[in-house]
Amino acid sequence: MDKAELIRETIALSHRLGHLQMRNTMEPWKKLDVPLAQLKSLFLIHSRANMNVRQLAAELCVTPGNVTSIVDRLIAQELVTRSEDTADRRQVFLKLTDKGLMTIREIGETGMSKMRSVLEKMDVEDIAALKRGVRALLIILEQDQKETENKTG
Repeated sequence: MDKAELIRETIALSHRLGHLQMRNTMEPWKKLDVPLAQLKSLFLIHSRANMNVRQLAAELCVTPGNVTSIVDRLIAQELVTRSEDTADRRQVFLKLTDKGLMTIREIGETGMSKMRSVLEKMDVEDIAALKRGVRALLIILEQDQKETENKTG
């Protein structure tokens, strides 16, 4: 099998894997009263310290007014807090509450728990091969990320 065919098959397998992982990770999310836009916002706020409303709007590709209503709902559910910058009151920063952090962790832990139970069913040799492949993939992805950041920033 040539490299191009291996790449095509690997991408197809990766797509199937991602789809299955998403279905497993969504179980705790489905139990929440959090629509997708709010969940995306929760993950984005978690990923960046001192995210403000304008940055969140840009990340979601929506207007700051749309983000305000999303944030208001997250605050009502006690998942996020909003605070003004003491130096510039026009700046409003968003931060996850303990409940918001717990929600993010629960979603992640559910996915990791499922993955652990699947890996435990595999042969040691297959796990080792998978680990080597994932490590090699991560190295390239991290290098690409650094190159992208160097070009843009």
